Amino acid sequence: MIFMAAAMLMFASCNKEKQTEEKIVGSWIETESLYLYTHDGVCDTTSMFEEGESIEITFKADKTYSSVYHSLEGDSEDHGTWSVKGDKFTLNGELDSADFTIDQLDKNVFNITHREEGNDGNSHYTLEIIIRMTRK
Repeated sequence: MIFMAAAMLMFASCNKEKQTEEKIVGSWIETESLYLYTHDGVCDTTSMFEEGESIEITFKADKTYSSVYHSLEGDSEDHGTWSVKGDKFTLNGELDSADFTIDQLDKNVFNITHREEGNDGNSHYTLEIIIRMTRK
């Protein structure tokens, strides 16, 4: 009975991840990217986009992605892989890799947050990168 209960839990977990993956697959446009940096109790919030900048990202069913960063100076591309484990979303790209928490995911909205904290000399800092996307 214990084996059956464990197997059912594992199946439910795998099924949930599969459903999450199916929702992610497709093309998305980043509508907002915020950088929140708190150092010694002072929070600095910065938009990661300047006027005329945008990012389009396509997540494929084979767990690869491609993204295009559009700016006034021209376009640049990144390619890599992605994965889901529970509410954790990981991107491993040519330019960078990061772990995110899935904050919201439905048919048209995909919001993720990267969080880290540490010590910089004698002071404590936290960093949050919040990315909000809508389906293209």
